[in-house]
Amino acid sequence: MWVWDTFDHLDVNRHPLAFPDWTHSNALIYSQDDGNLLLSMRDQSWVIKIDYQDGKGSGDVLWRLGYQGDFTLSSGGSPAAWHYGQHDIVIVSPNSSGVFSLSMFDNGWFRVLDNNGDICGTAGQPACYSRAAIFQVDEATRTASVVWEDTNLPYSLALGSTRIQTNGDVEFDEGFIPDSPFKSVVQEVTPDANPQLVWQLNVDHQPGYRIFRLPSLYPGVQW
Repeated sequence: MWVWDTFDHLDVNRHPLAFPDWTHSNALIYSQDDGNLLLSMRDQSWVIKIDYQDGKGSGDVLWRLGYQGDFTLSSGGSPAAWHYGQHDIVIVSPNSSGVFSLSMFDNGWFRVLDNNGDICGTAGQPACYSRAAIFQVDEATRTASVVWEDTNLPYSLALGSTRIQTNGDVEFDEGFIPDSPFKSVVQEVTPDANPQLVWQLNVDHQPGYRIFRLPSLYPGVQW
């Protein structure tokens, strides 16, 4: 009924993490307000908006959120403030276009640290870090800002999710922590500027691609 092909709409010469996996993506969500799509592209370190219009759109890329994309950080932050290798984008505001909020797990994989293009974890550079983050996106002004983050986490080079709970707390999954043995960690924290830990689950010898709470497995039953 409708098809979108990366080769038709993206620059094949931009491959920050090299071939062949330059189109690697991990989340596709629908924008209720305008009928368009948001795609999380891990190996581009971009979230892009696609002209879908409920199946009538051209497929054009309307904007690219991230380093070397179409937005500037309203704080004037360094390239390190962007997301890198992100997972699990979720619209967390009542509206999904205009000025809206987007949560994600920012893995920080190959994070660009400064305007010289220095990469985390390379010789002479600081180690890479991950964070749970919420961005506010202003489509009209093409500006974005980090409105909440938790950076007090072990580095998770891949996988992960970030979700806001009904009580306002933030629950996130650090999906692949490269310890020996590797593990994943789930935390619920308060939404304060200095997040406080509510609880934590450690999962050894097992990655956690997406770990999030289910309200119930049974009709009419909530917990």
